[in-house]
Amino acid sequence: MRIPALLTSLTLAGLLLSPTAHAATPFQAADLTRAAAYSQAHRGDAVLVWQAGREVFAQAQGSFDLNAPHVLASGSKTFGGLLAVALQDAGLLRLDERAADTLTEWRGDARRDITVRQLLNFTSGLLGNVGHPIPTLNRDLSGAALAAQAVAPAGTVFAYGNAHLAAFAELVRRRTGQEPEVALQARVLDALDVHPTWARDRAGHADLAGGARLSAREWGRVGQLLLQNGQWQGRAVLSAAGLGECRQGSAALSVYGLNLWLNVPTNGTLDSGDTVPVAALNLKGDRLMPSQPVSVFMAAGAGNQRLYAGTR
Repeated sequence: MRIPALLTSLTLAGLLLSPTAHAATPFQAADLTRAAAYSQAHRGDAVLVWQAGREVFAQAQGSFDLNAPHVLASGSKTFGGLLAVALQDAGLLRLDERAADTLTEWRGDARRDITVRQLLNFTSGLLGNVGHPIPTLNRDLSGAALAAQAVAPAGTVFAYGNAHLAAFAELVRRRTGQEPEVALQARVLDALDVHPTWARDRAGHADLAGGARLSAREWGRVGQLLLQNGQWQGRAVLSAAGLGECRQGSAALSVYGLNLWLNVPTNGTLDSGDTVPVAALNLKGDRLMPSQPVSVFMAAGAGNQRLYAGTR
């Protein structure tokens, strides 16, 4: 028997699921206490652990409130993949359709070959980043992404950054007539009672790549939805097949799916042409978390935001 387990940590580095990942036993109190001590020693704000669908440990640290919104930084990127699955489930887009079918500005050059999937797994061939890293200092992130030229053929190189999701955000606007965070809220997050606040550029657009703020418990519910293959309180919020796509890496980088980091071997796909935040991920060897099963995955952001999910 495998027990689904989830660990959410805010401003915390290095916490993993128990090394006894396939055992059917619950987490031990001593292990949870050590995890919390590690967090506190590394200036953590919060540690939250769910197992078998329920919260088994929660600790706020310092002056932090577990129910207060916390910046997710690039942990926000996971919402792009969830939104894409929701729209594919609704028949409003296909992951393997060409983005230029909607982003018509791209039809006349190499960007015509970019698919929606490649925008989400960061292999579109665009430069990773556009504009300023602080969203409010940008006039229009989506406009900058649409103007960015391809620097590599689609599907060949991984480039981490905000450009791909800024372009995806404009695709969603044109396809649905809604802002992407509005569509995400209605199609996914309302069911979970999760309500992020968003940093925005000067055009008023939410930054899907790094602009979300959530409480630890809200982020935990997002992780639980992933563990439950899209099911929430007896309702299919997202399809299991669609979420399965999120846990598939690319030929350019096997350890990154649709805005989730995967604990599978790199299999030679990490090379000098890829732009990967290796230092932030602490990648050593061929997997992100060598002591953990390949089924473990995570969302991650600057400042050591981490959401780990898997079975034990």
